[in-house]
Amino acid sequence: MRFNRYLPEETRTLLEEQYKDYIQNTPMTKKEQRAVREWVKDGHSVYENSSGGWYDGGVPIPFLEVYRDEEYIRIHTKDMSPDEARKFALSYYGWDDDSILESEPIPNESGYILDKKLMSKIEAELPFR
Repeated sequence: MRFNRYLPEETRTLLEEQYKDYIQNTPMTKKEQRAVREWVKDGHSVYENSSGGWYDGGVPIPFLEVYRDEEYIRIHTKDMSPDEARKFALSYYGWDDDSILESEPIPNESGYILDKKLMSKIEAELPFR
């Protein structure tokens, strides 16, 4: 495999072995296989991802899982407005309960907790925006 940047020999060997093993043992489409190959050619492991996502317990989410999630969201939000796309993505990840988000307290720099409803009332009274 030709890497897109210089990597030490032991790193290249490790990445190539991981890639070959992953390709053989993980079912994927040709498009996904190309994406994984490009990811590895850029010097990354198949077991790390571009968004820095981790499972509980500190194990990184493999690149392909994050790639599939991002593709699914990209396909389904193609014709949506930015706000609709945001809501779709939040819903996809299970973070769509707006009532909880509106009343959720916000920590500020001094450590005090501020309520969003109170803050929006205060901000509405400001002479500038």
